[in-house]
Amino acid sequence: MIVASIAEPTPARVRDRIEEARRQGADAAEVRADALTTPDLTEILAGRTLPLIVTARPSWEGGRWTRSEDERIAVLREAARGGAEYVDVEFKAYKDFDRGRASLIVSWHDFKGTPPNLDVIARKMASLEPAILKIAARADGAADLARLVELQKRLPRPGAVVAMGDFGEPLRVLYRRYGGVLTYASVGEPTASGQLSVAELAQTYDVKSIDDATEVYAVMGDPVAHSKSPWVFNRAFRELGLNARMVRVRLDDVGRFREVWAALELKGASVTIPHKELILERLDDVDDTARKIGAVNTVVAREGRLWGTNTDAPAALESIRGAVARRGGRGVRGLRALVLGAGGAARAIAWALKEEGAHVIVANRTGERARVLAEAIGGETLQWERLAGARASIIVNATSVGMNADVSPYPKESWRAEAVAFDVVYTPRETRFLREAREAGAEVASGVEMFLGQAGRQLRHFVGRDLPDGLVEELRARL
Repeated sequence: MIVASIAEPTPARVRDRIEEARRQGADAAEVRADALTTPDLTEILAGRTLPLIVTARPSWEGGRWTRSEDERIAVLREAARGGAEYVDVEFKAYKDFDRGRASLIVSWHDFKGTPPNLDVIARKMASLEPAILKIAARADGAADLARLVELQKRLPRPGAVVAMGDFGEPLRVLYRRYGGVLTYASVGEPTASGQLSVAELAQTYDVKSIDDATEVYAVMGDPVAHSKSPWVFNRAFRELGLNARMVRVRLDDVGRFREVWAALELKGASVTIPHKELILERLDDVDDTARKIGAVNTVVAREGRLWGTNTDAPAALESIRGAVARRGGRGVRGLRALVLGAGGAARAIAWALKEEGAHVIVANRTGERARVLAEAIGGETLQWERLAGARASIIVNATSVGMNADVSPYPKESWRAEAVAFDVVYTPRETRFLREAREAGAEVASGVEMFLGQAGRQLRHFVGRDLPDGLVEELRARL
């Protein structure tokens, strides 16, 4: 179930949040009595519109309760007597009390990391025979995420493992897939690091229909919070009637790729920055295109082996061809194309342009990386400080510059009206790079078109189906 965690100072505000959570799709609400100015739950219990979990989280367990333990237990006792469906008691200070008809949740929290002895802690908690056993730990990397997912799979009784922090998002979404009974979500301000909103869990991910047969896909990178891939693929899965979900996986160490893949039981993955090159070493097979490019952005499980390909190259080339055609050209053959960057996306685009007959120039802040890429495709290099002298008909931003700030890697004064500008960044849709190109009269191609093009190709690799035409148009308008 989706539990909206509510930490408000007054009963009136708590009731408003409970009703908001109900409208957004929550199944229950956790009332944090430790956040109330006066911990009187009578009004909240009487006017509730969702089943309630009541807890008074002490300060030593990450909460705000600073009064005595006796007063804290008294609040939980009164909540149970007043009709709360659950009371949540911390394992570290557990003491039995009259809970009436309320079910018991025994919880344990670590806001600093994921300790190695969680299985031992879980067994001790299970000995109290709670209705629900809850363990929440901070995942400080992909390795911690994998450990917490595996813990969820083997909990000794009905329970929930909560992976806090950015790395924990996949478990918050896929808890039912791995045997969890609840997940916590926010209405308003999150009460813990990494919480998603009730609306996102209920609507974007439709977590209530996830089961142990749901096929799991991921977009993996670092950073990855900006990725729209889950929104696009989950819309596609739903429209195609498939029991599948895509989640964001922040992969801080590519060496953990297979460990995370196995823990999440992935069927496929979209690989993004900065792992598109190094991921080749972790795969069993790659196709000829990916091998020649030296970068993979799509991984699929095939008969127990991990196979990789690259859908960036054809999608980018399609977008650039379209922009050249709008300018009146017949293709990229013979045109000078300047590619900014030397990472996985740059490798794919430079290779595709060279294969199509363009004269490719590579520029990168680290000149050695530019040289290696240029030699690999038979192109040339340009020093980053001399971009203005490129005299290129096509300028490609294949870096992440412009994703998180209103900046451009290309000098504004160097744009020419006859040029074509293409940016791989799609969030925001119009970067400063594209805006300055458009203002100079250049033809522009947004990263949205490449994103949808490569996503459609990935979907075919993942499930053998195409993005529905109507959905493509809707996505294009909304991205």
